[in-house]
Amino acid sequence: MYRNTYLEINLDCLLHNAEYFINKTGKKLIAVVKANGYGTIDYMEARTLQEIGVDFFAVSSLDEAINLRKNGITDEILILGSVPVDMLDMVRKNDLSIVTLSKDFVVNANLKKVKIHLKLDTGMNRIGIKPSEAREVMKILKKKEANIEGIMSHFSSADTNKEYSESQYYQLKNCYDDLDYEFKYIHMSATDASFIVKDNLCNANRIGLGLLGYSSYENDLKPVVRLYSEVSAVKQLKEGETVSYGRHYTSDGKGYILTIPIGYADGFWRSNTGKEVYVDGEFGKIVGSICMDQMMVWTENFHEVGSKVELFGEHIDLNLRARELDTIVYELLTGFSDRLTRVFVRNGRTMVHIDPRFGRIY
Repeated sequence: MYRNTYLEINLDCLLHNAEYFINKTGKKLIAVVKANGYGTIDYMEARTLQEIGVDFFAVSSLDEAINLRKNGITDEILILGSVPVDMLDMVRKNDLSIVTLSKDFVVNANLKKVKIHLKLDTGMNRIGIKPSEAREVMKILKKKEANIEGIMSHFSSADTNKEYSESQYYQLKNCYDDLDYEFKYIHMSATDASFIVKDNLCNANRIGLGLLGYSSYENDLKPVVRLYSEVSAVKQLKEGETVSYGRHYTSDGKGYILTIPIGYADGFWRSNTGKEVYVDGEFGKIVGSICMDQMMVWTENFHEVGSKVELFGEHIDLNLRARELDTIVYELLTGFSDRLTRVFVRNGRTMVHIDPRFGRIY
């Protein structure tokens, strides 16, 4: 690696989590690997999941789907978001599935032989058709000779509101019953909903963040991703000396200041100042303003240059860190930049390094 600051991705934990959802729900697993697998590298996640029979993947956009195809993923791929109407030939060429973004989209698009999922808007109010439009849209899809293979919706608050989530589910169920059509795939639950919604209709779940080990509910998932760096410099400051831009931290003359080569250009937020990291058996505190490429940590004890630093992982819980930063795990994971090498671990050993900036695998 050019710099010993990296995301470690444990593929054994990924497989454990996938099998957990398959066994728990008894439904087909549609693995959501959008946003580059939430920062892990999408095709590596997909290739690993294929080992246990996962053969359906979901992404956000056409470019993400084509990237999977270019990296050897030949299984079913569903694009969950917008696809321009003038790019539908690419959808057909690459054997991809799309969703009904809106009634206008269905009316205006050439959908002949396009695999499509009837996306119902049951309260998210983002994309999809209202259940009241479903009969009319189905007629249009049939007339246009679209390949109607699925019906789906999406929960808006499965992490906070079980009652509302159940009401959304029954909108899907009632619409499905009314249409009286043999859909190959029926799916609505993502990670959190799979824990709280009693569902005897759907035959598949779309699991994304849960595959990486995170949910709002108690479970037996194992976190997949960890963030590490190392100590690049060590200083002892005199009382009254200050640290970093703006001189917001003043030393009391005790302990040590460790410089760590990671900053906000890597996706490590400036608001992490004051939060803990873990260095060789000791929790240290991030002090001073986090810089673009570096940050400083106070520790009570001395740590040598080259000492491993955990930013989150076994000792620093990413769920807790997200709450501390008033955000969600999704935002933190997807925010890590391509400056960070991805290190994939299997059976306790490093399997491969991937440097996203150069497409370098070693």
